Amino acid sequence: MKINDLIKDQYGLLYSSELLLTIILLIFIIGIVANLSDSLNERVLSEEELSSLEAIAIESSDYILNNPGTPENWEDDEGLDNGIVSKKIIPGLAIKNKNVDNGEFFDESASDEMIMSNAISYNKLIKVKNNYDSLVGSNLFNDSVRSSMAIYPLNSKIRPIKMGYDFDNGDDNVNDNDIVTVNRTVKCDFYSSFVFYDFNDFELFGENLEDNLCNHDSNPNLENHANDERSLWLCKNFRVYKESLDDYDYYLISNESIKNTGAYWILESLNRTSENEERLNQEVIDLNPYFLKDLENSSDEIFSIHFNVPKNRVDDFKTVLVAIPKNMTDVLISNDELNYDYFRVQDVNFVLKVGYK
Repeated sequence: MKINDLIKDQYGLLYSSELLLTIILLIFIIGIVANLSDSLNERVLSEEELSSLEAIAIESSDYILNNPGTPENWEDDEGLDNGIVSKKIIPGLAIKNKNVDNGEFFDESASDEMIMSNAISYNKLIKVKNNYDSLVGSNLFNDSVRSSMAIYPLNSKIRPIKMGYDFDNGDDNVNDNDIVTVNRTVKCDFYSSFVFYDFNDFELFGENLEDNLCNHDSNPNLENHANDERSLWLCKNFRVYKESLDDYDYYLISNESIKNTGAYWILESLNRTSENEERLNQEVIDLNPYFLKDLENSSDEIFSIHFNVPKNRVDDFKTVLVAIPKNMTDVLISNDELNYDYFRVQDVNFVLKVGYK
């Protein structure tokens, strides 16, 4: 081979290498464009797909909010506390056998099969939160969609509860236009089922005020608890069993406004009456030590609690007597939930988000 031919072959080789590199780059660029196009096509749902997703979200919200779930009392399944979820459980948050009156929940008779629409159980909600992937992802949606659930209390003193897939995590595979959101305003009972007695301005002026007889009014040796121009007396009698102290922690819990009401209170038993009025200026008072004094030598005792409230501060008097299961007390304390607002029925925004995987 001549030197000139060698030079020509070298240039040809260089030309071929450049062409090959160019082709490779073009293929690479075309591949990127194709992938982007496919990705965009995948993330933009058709009108039919979006309509189907909307139907899933709306129908699921209707079911969750208006049905107690199956089987009955599914939230009591012991396996849920250990992450063991039966395939037979379809979660619902509706409250059964309860009624709403004056904005609060009261137990009804066992024969009452009423289901309160748009009123959800906090206990069920927490069980769903702790087992969301199994109860909602698998059992309700059959692993066909991504979803999240949350409640946002209108009362800013109560924290939101969120669960499920995080649609705000910046995942490039999720297009905001392909997510369906259902937002409903409902009532949530929170820990109101633990309320033993509810003392508020409705009861102070309620029709049944005279039905609550005060032992001070019938005992000539005690100061009469009759209302006067300046203040009102609210008196309640109730029985406490000694064995209940092994299972429950009793508290008197008041709204933060109680510190400014100038209210006083007395707690006494049938066999230990008292004229000693104490200023009610603590939001949380542990009552178990009070009860133990009188239950040391008896199996049960009738107690009386008396509140003296200035008439001009009645609207600020918000107090409940609660019985909290002992296995939950530490949880409430650690979560800062041992406060008045958590023992009231509250309005919340229920939000369900659904998107295809």
